[in-house]
Amino acid sequence: MKTEKPISFMNFSGKIGDYVVYEYRGKTCIRHKPREPKLPSSPGQVAQQERMASIAILYQALKEVGIYPYWQQAAQGRIAHGYNLLLKANLPAFNYEGLICDFAKLQPTPNLLPLPDGLELAAEAGGTWRLSWRNTPCIPRAKDDDRLWLLLMRDGDTFDPETVDTGNAQRSDGEARFRIPEQYQDYQHLYVLFCSKTGWECSKSRYFHLKLCIKIKK
Repeated sequence: MKTEKPISFMNFSGKIGDYVVYEYRGKTCIRHKPREPKLPSSPGQVAQQERMASIAILYQALKEVGIYPYWQQAAQGRIAHGYNLLLKANLPAFNYEGLICDFAKLQPTPNLLPLPDGLELAAEAGGTWRLSWRNTPCIPRAKDDDRLWLLLMRDGDTFDPETVDTGNAQRSDGEARFRIPEQYQDYQHLYVLFCSKTGWECSKSRYFHLKLCIKIKK
């Protein structure tokens, strides 16, 4: 009975089916052929990939300032992960070039706590800003010691939010005064939100464009 001889790869290089045989440092090696990358089927698919890639950068930036755990909390009890919720909430804010086309549509935080009513922002003399709101009692889930949190962003494709010192202002204060640090003077997009003192609950943000809020108090 005739039997087939085993294939020898000695001194052989080339392709065999889904494998590539090659020599490396005197040894014969074998590996899978690299798969051809799938090309996008349409310009729309390319644009969608640009938007999703930009949101991935935004996610990393929000993670660095400590916001991502709030999205994880929002995903508790859901099939979706916190990243999926962040992606779905912020996709409308990006254009097909992967840039933020409408900062007012950006949602840095999920909606787990209520914002106070009557939020207003105005510039005062000396470069100080005054943020005021009504501390309406008996709002569900709101607590007097919820902390005020301010985020600044600037135009461009860096998506680098920065926090602003609020002097430990909280919901019961009804107002807060703050200054924009010198190095952030070109950051014109402000997001106002409140976070629980303990736990990982926060409100959705209220957006202000600083250039449109400059009304010097006399």
